Amino acid sequence: MRQTPPKSGNRTDTQQPSLYAPSRLAIAIAIILVIAAFVIYFSVGLTNLHLPGPQNDEVADAVPAMELLRGLPNSAFDTIDILGHQLPLMMGHYIGPTSIYTSYVGMALFGDTIEGLRISQLVLGAFTLLLLWLAARRWFDPLSAGLAVLLCASAPAYLWWSRAGVHFSAPLLTLALIYLMLVVRHWQTRQPALLITAAFIFGLGVTTKLLFLWLAMPVVLTALIIGGLRECRSIFRSIKPGALFLAIIAGLVGLLPFILHNIPSGASFQFIAQNALQSQAYGHNNLDFIGNLRFETADFLRMIGGDTIHFGAPAGLPLSAIAVVACLVYTLAICIRYRRAIADPASSSDAIVPGHLRMRLLLVVTIVTVIPMGTVSISDIGARHLFIIAPLAWLLLAVSIMDIPMWLNRRFTVAQRTLPAIAVAALLCANHVATNIEIQYYMVASGGTGLWSDALYGLANTLETRYTGRPIMALDWGFERSIAFITHERVRMREMHEFVPVPSPRFADLATVMLRDPSNVYVFHAPDITAFKGHFEVMERQAGKAHKQLRLVQTIDERDGAPNTLIYGATDISRTFTLSPTLSNRNATLSGGLSLLGGQAAYDPTTHEVSVVLYWQNNAGSQPDDTVLVHIVDQSDGKIITTGDQQPVYGAYPFSIWQRGEVVKDPHWITLPSDLKPGIYQVRVGVYDPKTGIRRTISDPLNDAAGNSLMLHSFEIK
Repeated sequence: MRQTPPKSGNRTDTQQPSLYAPSRLAIAIAIILVIAAFVIYFSVGLTNLHLPGPQNDEVADAVPAMELLRGLPNSAFDTIDILGHQLPLMMGHYIGPTSIYTSYVGMALFGDTIEGLRISQLVLGAFTLLLLWLAARRWFDPLSAGLAVLLCASAPAYLWWSRAGVHFSAPLLTLALIYLMLVVRHWQTRQPALLITAAFIFGLGVTTKLLFLWLAMPVVLTALIIGGLRECRSIFRSIKPGALFLAIIAGLVGLLPFILHNIPSGASFQFIAQNALQSQAYGHNNLDFIGNLRFETADFLRMIGGDTIHFGAPAGLPLSAIAVVACLVYTLAICIRYRRAIADPASSSDAIVPGHLRMRLLLVVTIVTVIPMGTVSISDIGARHLFIIAPLAWLLLAVSIMDIPMWLNRRFTVAQRTLPAIAVAALLCANHVATNIEIQYYMVASGGTGLWSDALYGLANTLETRYTGRPIMALDWGFERSIAFITHERVRMREMHEFVPVPSPRFADLATVMLRDPSNVYVFHAPDITAFKGHFEVMERQAGKAHKQLRLVQTIDERDGAPNTLIYGATDISRTFTLSPTLSNRNATLSGGLSLLGGQAAYDPTTHEVSVVLYWQNNAGSQPDDTVLVHIVDQSDGKIITTGDQQPVYGAYPFSIWQRGEVVKDPHWITLPSDLKPGIYQVRVGVYDPKTGIRRTISDPLNDAAGNSLMLHSFEIK
């Protein structure tokens, strides 16, 4: 273990006192820690690989990879033709193809199944752990490196998120560690090849996901803190023009997919501009910095504390989150205490090697700058975007734990001073392992829940066997890619929903078109797990306007019986001649053999809309094509505020086709003016000839049909 290093007036970044020189015992212990890390990582990671169900973002990049393997047309967001082959170019405006190609290599080796995909992701995560070991050993010492790998590999969020690819971010961790290793090594040696390679990795990282840009800030800030503006400028000027030119070219090569995607349209930049203040898909407000920072910090600590968040699995005790906060405070304190040693390696330090201090500074600056930068997003925010710095947090924690013996009283023996560090490390690792076991039991018992439920397997089988040949419409996020991957595209759903918090009027028009085809199958999530809400309500409304109804055909349940997926069809509403006592609450008679049995009206203050449902009965042989009058009237002065006059059922079921004795449900939706003053308002209804404007006379049992418009209900705007 560490002891206080002797003072030295000639120490440099690359020189280490004998304390930090790896002994045989230290190396042996470190190797044992690394072996234990990989045993835990793969023992948990390879168990029940089919659980939970494959969530959309886990397989979104795997589908184009599978298509490459199987020679299918590629469905990547953007593709490029190379020698007659369509190859993935981008997965989105700000997500590159890196994860597609890593999935391609992995599935080529392990198979294009859920199990094969997850094995390939685990291997990528294991490679990241190996890089963490190499970086930590170079920056610190073998024991710190071994402990960092053990803490990271056993951390529930790292293990389970690596297995699931965590939303295209898994390659970012690998690239981030390579980038930081190259940048640090270039700072120490000034070798041009390191700068050029770092520039390429940085460009590739930005292409992989735009948030990789975050890593430039802590590197620049750390350099400024260490050397100041003058030294940084001097170092920049020392770079030969040829090396700088090659570095720029290398960076552009790494950015090549992103560049090609944006020529000539600049689509990514347009997308960024459209979502700069508030993301259109998730409604994230970038201007609420304080609220976003609280959320990001809390979510980051949840992830570090053992919460896998997206899975809804047990989180265990948040011991690691507490430890990471403590080590951040501790590291800031020692960096302030030994700030002279950070700025000048030749200065005396009686505790910690200056080169080690500089690396600690880089780690803590990276963590405390990336979290605030994560509050600004063109999609949404959360710990999965901060996953890129998770290995650095575990490394900082490991280094801090290894400092414990150094600060204890010298009257204790080495073994006595080492014992607290061993106890802290063992407690954290034991908590990780216990949480992972809990998560495994949870997965076996539940099969996963919500968007991660293994109900997806049942849905895929149902769609493939029961609905073959029928158009299948996905009316929520989370179906299309998952089903395509599970069935190897034997079932390809049409993703018809919008990526917005509230469906637009355009979706209502789309729903009307979809409802015209009686063979369509509509797939929704259960309301409590729906990602983009409101689509079912719009579909139901448009069905009502078309004199159709959505009919629940089948429910796909989770293991505990909770509904996960709802499958609907749309059918014409059958004629009915049955009177319902609960609906026949008005029984007003209109001339021409028409009765208004009853109706309902409800005001929704959130949408500023009044929904009206009328129940008619035809008592004549035939009816003319008259118009239903629906007026919103200010009760205080009788002024008409707005109207919603339509033929019955929005013209889809006019009076002229009604049969004698038929009972018809007639829905109406009226949007109120946004500046309507508070007060009591009436919903008045009637029927009139659209050519002459003459209203049918009304005989109302309640005697409230002045002007041949019947007062159906009233509502209050406060």
